[in-house]
Amino acid sequence: MPEVALVVLGVGLVGGLILIVAGAIGVDERRKPIFRPMMLRRPRLSHRGLRWRGPLALSSGVLVWLVSGWPVAGLAIALFVGFLPWLFSAGAVAKERIERLEALETWLRRLSDVVAVGNTGLVSAVQGSTREAPPVLARELMTLAHRLRTWDVQDALLEFADDLDDQVGDTAVAGLCVAYRQGAGAAHLLRALAGQVAEDIIARRTAEAERARRRSTARILLGIWAVMFLGLALFGSSMYASVYATPVGQAVLAVVLGLVGASAAWLRRLGLAPIGARFLTSQTRRRP
Repeated sequence: MPEVALVVLGVGLVGGLILIVAGAIGVDERRKPIFRPMMLRRPRLSHRGLRWRGPLALSSGVLVWLVSGWPVAGLAIALFVGFLPWLFSAGAVAKERIERLEALETWLRRLSDVVAVGNTGLVSAVQGSTREAPPVLARELMTLAHRLRTWDVQDALLEFADDLDDQVGDTAVAGLCVAYRQGAGAAHLLRALAGQVAEDIIARRTAEAERARRRSTARILLGIWAVMFLGLALFGSSMYASVYATPVGQAVLAVVLGLVGASAAWLRRLGLAPIGARFLTSQTRRRP
């Protein structure tokens, strides 16, 4: 019974620390956490990964608990194994952001060529572009083409901006709205938009190279800490380990591990590019 109480206490402490961090960071006007990745705010979970991650995390936690006799240590290892892919996913998130921008640039250039050469309207060009849409944006562009058949053009484009969910995407969509309204010169405007996106890609790649070095340092530090903690929990001498064998020691350990977990989450956030504020919001859509 004391062990179960300690586990509950550990979960409560860790959960409380997470809520404190989330409260300090805050949420945006749409009640979404502002630290969510800019172009990956919709979770894309791998069911294959979840199938093995859950049992592995549970078995690792139980093993550490049984060997060390520390329920909080078992809980910490289970959470660490379960969230390990998320902690180290900042590089993948940044890479996908840039890939989506590259796809947007490619699509804008193709669109400008179709409008210029084929003397085609913007709406028809967008609907036809889905046949050769970049795979990264294929779903968003298919949805846009479908909406253009029944929706007001500007409303459909603004929804497309929400699908992109990025400041650069807002700039591109604003340009598309202008190109649709003015008609003449749309091809030139689309090429100019593609050039702006290309410049942003270069700037982000330069900044990402520096952040990649920071992420490597953070991984090394977390790895060293994990090895030291496992060594202490599994093979530590009684002189050091006995302090944590008491209920008070387990409570202290839960607080320390909770702070370490919050620090790891903060390091992950620092490894991602700051999110630029969007200007095409729901308020924009409601304007007459």
